[in-house]
Order: sequence, then C-alpha cells, then structure tokens
Amino acid sequence: MNQHGEATRVLDTGSVPAEEIAARAVASLAAGGLVAVPTDTVYGLAANAALDSTVRRLFAIKQRPADKPLPILIADVGELDEVAAEISPVAHKLAEHFWPGPLTLVLRKCVAISDLVSAGRPTVGVRVPDHDLTRDILRGADFPVAVTSANPSGDAEAAAPGDVLTGLGGAIDMLIDDGRCPGGHPSTVLDVTCSPPRILRPGLISWPDIEAVIGRDKNVAPTIG
Repeated sequence: MNQHGEATRVLDTGSVPAEEIAARAVASLAAGGLVAVPTDTVYGLAANAALDSTVRRLFAIKQRPADKPLPILIADVGELDEVAAEISPVAHKLAEHFWPGPLTLVLRKCVAISDLVSAGRPTVGVRVPDHDLTRDILRGADFPVAVTSANPSGDAEAAAPGDVLTGLGGAIDMLIDDGRCPGGHPSTVLDVTCSPPRILRPGLISWPDIEAVIGRDKNVAPTIG
C-alpha cells in the first residue's frame, strides 16, 4: 500500500477535467505523494525533490540504487536557471531547439537540488516534457519535481497505464491515466558539462540530430556511455 495505506488513485484524463487533475496531482506531490505522470516518452514517477523523505521513498519503491541520480522535469526552458548553474551557450541552444521534447541535458546543479537527488554528484539531468498536462502540473508546483521512469529498476519502461500498475500499483499514491505514451522509449541523456557533449544514454534524439544544432566537428566522434 502507499503512504496512506490506500490503493493507488487513478485519474483518467478522459473523464476528469485537466485542471482538476493538475490541482490534485500538485497537492499530492506537495504532501509527499508519488504520482505517475504521462509524458511524451514513457510514464514517469514524480516526487517533490525538496522532501528528502519522499525522495528516499521513491528510491525504495523503484529499488533504485542510491548512487543513481534522479532527473528533474521543468515546465519551460525559462525555468532552467532555477535548477541548474553555469549553463553554457551550447546547452542553451540545445534546450531552445529540442524542448519540449525527448532530450535530457546533464548540467551543473544549483543549490536547490539536494545531494540526495543528485546522488552526491555536482550535476543534474533536466528535461521539459512535451505533454501539456504534465507541464501544467510542473508549473503548479512551487518546488523542484524529480521524475524517473515509472517502473521498478531493471524492468522495461512503462509506456501505458497498465504497465505502471503492474510494476508499482498500490505502492504509489496516484496514476494519471492518459493512455499509451506516444514515444514509447526514454529520452536521450546528453552531458553538456563537457566539450564535446557526451551521450550517456541513447534515446529518441540521435547524435546527428544534436550535431545538426551545435555544428559538426569532423575531428570529434560522438562519445556514448
């Protein structure tokens, strides 16, 4: 059971107004709840990143290693400096081009992001999802929101609501059911704290896509991993 000893509440976007869903999701997150949210890639499990107890609960429910950092989702590119620092021109260019979309940028974190979220690292992964309802939730939250895939670590990503309930049902507080996510695969994770940028996880955005934005250096091959 979840933190209240109850079954996971499911809010169906086909029957509950978007404004009500967003308000209820923000209230749950503010109170320390874990909320599965739809995105343009796969379902994500969201938590209030300012509450260490909630972050620890997320790690425990997912069985996620404590040395594996959590990414942060933001509503708009204009919020980037609220969670990251020392943002390079290359990072700005990529964010402006690909956000909202399936590219996670790894940047120097700012003091608002705890070491628990970043697994003690000086960096944090940040993304703007291309999903209007989830972005409304992020706008409504006055705290940073950590979001990782809504599945137990090591399992396949949850592309549909049923996948979330199979893996985490009963352990999380809320699921926003918006049907199958269109992407079906996770975002590309790109470290932009180094030059040239380094792909940490391949995803929906390819290296040629990235190279088309930041320019091509014929002497530099993409680094992956």
